[in-house]
Amino acid sequence: MIRCAIVDDEEMSRKNIEQLVKRVSDLKLVAVCSDAVEASNVLRKEDVDLVFLDVEMPEMTGIELIKSLTRKPEIVLITSKENYAVEAFDYDVADYIVKPATYDRFLKAYDRVIARLKSDEEQAVQSDAVFVKVDTQLVKVKTSDILWVEAFGDYVNIFTETDKFIVHSTMKGMENKLSPEHFLRVHRSYIVRLEKIKAIEETIIIIGKKLIPIGDSYRSSLMKRLNML
Repeated sequence: MIRCAIVDDEEMSRKNIEQLVKRVSDLKLVAVCSDAVEASNVLRKEDVDLVFLDVEMPEMTGIELIKSLTRKPEIVLITSKENYAVEAFDYDVADYIVKPATYDRFLKAYDRVIARLKSDEEQAVQSDAVFVKVDTQLVKVKTSDILWVEAFGDYVNIFTETDKFIVHSTMKGMENKLSPEHFLRVHRSYIVRLEKIKAIEETIIIIGKKLIPIGDSYRSSLMKRLNML
């Protein structure tokens, strides 16, 4: 399931994209914003994989929003003018749709996003260890020693039995580096090593003495991965 948001100051355009999103079963709409300032606040709080973004908006343009993001999701620009195309692709957007967006053109953009996400997964390093920077050294951390990973602003905290490492990364970046066979995202702010789970109590995972919340949108995937009797 790809979590997406719509950002456009034109009501008709927002409704059009919203209807197109609803026709794709693998897209989950988590936010609809009427300006880039509102979207900026949402994207700093919510876990969003894809944004359908207008360019010309008051206060902050779509391009300015892209520039401001530390954690950049996939972006599909949707605008009434073609002259932003070159600048848009300078910011590595997935696609560029000229309004009004039609269903067939929307699907082409969606397919490009899927291809980019799959490419990221294929290029991910899923070895038995990761290297993290500690002071001036790169320290090898066995993935088998990792208990959980926790979002921490523009960084993530990696926890083992004995240590905590602070790494400049996104949660999506950590997902790509950790084997999906052993690790699972259970909340927008948490990734856990499945074999380290001690118990689950309703909406809480227990690893050692740590209580980790289970996000509503991640619960079903967790339940599918558990070897329950």
